[in-house]
Amino acid sequence: MTEKENDKLEDITGSGLPITIKGKEYKLGIFNMRDLADFRQYIKGQRIKIIQGTIESMEEKLILINSIFVNDVNETTELKSVDGVCFMLWKCLQKHQPEITLQDIDNMVDLDNVAEISKVLMNVGGTIKNSRERAKKK
Repeated sequence: MTEKENDKLEDITGSGLPITIKGKEYKLGIFNMRDLADFRQYIKGQRIKIIQGTIESMEEKLILINSIFVNDVNETTELKSVDGVCFMLWKCLQKHQPEITLQDIDNMVDLDNVAEISKVLMNVGGTIKNSRERAKKK
């Protein structure tokens, strides 16, 4: 492996992106494809918990749970929810603060800071602007 191939995005951008939450400084790691896969599974799991706690009919539960498995998760929409922000913030902070728990994050994120944190997280993994336009040009 060459030196260039060995470089990670985090090494190029520094040792984490600084973020201040409720007066405390943290370092965000860049989230990757595995983190997005974990995020999708987490969201699906949360939906299943809701169904199990609210629907009494076993047949209806099975139909609804099956629909969760076959349908995609819209990460952009979910990342605007408090639950989604908490989970992805946790994944990003764990890269530099491995001791941090999801419960710690739940205590940090509230209605006063959720929108700002969400905006930061939307840019942490990188974005491709006009990706459809770029695909057409190739």
